[in-house]
Amino acid sequence: MRKILWLTSWMLGCVLLLGSCSEEEREKVAEEELPSQIVDNFQMQESKSGRDLYFLRGRRAFYYDKRNEIVVLEPHITFYGPGREITSKVVCDSGVISNRTGDLVAYGNVVVTAQDSTILRTDSLAWFNRRAKIETDAEVSISSPQGTIRGKGLISDADLNRIEIKEEVKGTTPFSVQEESE
Repeated sequence: MRKILWLTSWMLGCVLLLGSCSEEEREKVAEEELPSQIVDNFQMQESKSGRDLYFLRGRRAFYYDKRNEIVVLEPHITFYGPGREITSKVVCDSGVISNRTGDLVAYGNVVVTAQDSTILRTDSLAWFNRRAKIETDAEVSISSPQGTIRGKGLISDADLNRIEIKEEVKGTTPFSVQEESE
């Protein structure tokens, strides 16, 4: 329901904005803002040198050719390891894919579930394809059979094996937490 209200508000705003512009300005705004394609039941696979990196499916996708981006509603992303084993899965409300780099940004109720049952929750997260890392500056919560950790900001690999929380680390775990000395 929130998505429908947001989309309706966005469309109404565009109509009001276009109504107050000159013909030339309206054409420019329409060209920049409207998607070139809309695809239902979107699917995409990213690979590098024949190795599958991730598979993404979503309810609907909006292609923006001028921005080289694809906006996906309700994406489900599966990340693969070197042997094509599933290392983690990501679900969220929406996401943006860069056509140039294959980078992903996930927004709203982001949940990453690793194969070892570790679960990362946050409100936004970016996957940087070239570095094969996920990052966020948002609040994070990580739950695993070993405990729960909360903090702000994170850098990790896709399978959540090497996690660095940037600040405000709190939680319970039997593992020792090593602080960096300056």
